Amino acid sequence: MRQQSFRHRGGTRSGLGGGILFIIAVLAGAFLVYQLILWFRSSNAKTIADDVIAVSTVDVAEAQATSTAQLNSTAVFTMLDGSSVGTVVRSGTPEVPSYSLVANLPAIAPDVSYEVWLVKDGLADVKSVGILSPRADGSWTAMFTMKDPLEYPTVVIMLEPNDGNAEPSGNRVAEGRFE
Repeated sequence: MRQQSFRHRGGTRSGLGGGILFIIAVLAGAFLVYQLILWFRSSNAKTIADDVIAVSTVDVAEAQATSTAQLNSTAVFTMLDGSSVGTVVRSGTPEVPSYSLVANLPAIAPDVSYEVWLVKDGLADVKSVGILSPRADGSWTAMFTMKDPLEYPTVVIMLEPNDGNAEPSGNRVAEGRFE
């Protein structure tokens, strides 16, 4: 009887041992497949991200070079008789444009001001950007920023009465144009 019992236990053990080995082999295979999927996804995502970063960097660099080249310009102010009286320098980028204006204009009465206007081509669209301030050397100056600076290529200085009216008077003193 012992012999039958021994065989019976041995058969059961080898059946369990084979099943365990099978389960371990399946789990190891699943783990390898999972690792391969992770590796493939990460290497593919990195390649795509590298391509996007490279394209973005080139696009930004080109846009900055184009923007800066378009905005770094100077317009000369001329009086109605054609004489030059100053300049306005436009610099920066479309996102951060700045203007610096200096003009040699005659002294004016306290009830009027020199006001700077930006003008769109072909339209009656004008925007006031401020009043000129006198400097110690007798010239006039203003610094300002303007959204969408390329839409307003003409800068006009007008003599405006200090009457609280926000509309331009039409009393042009000098004009400059960015080309």
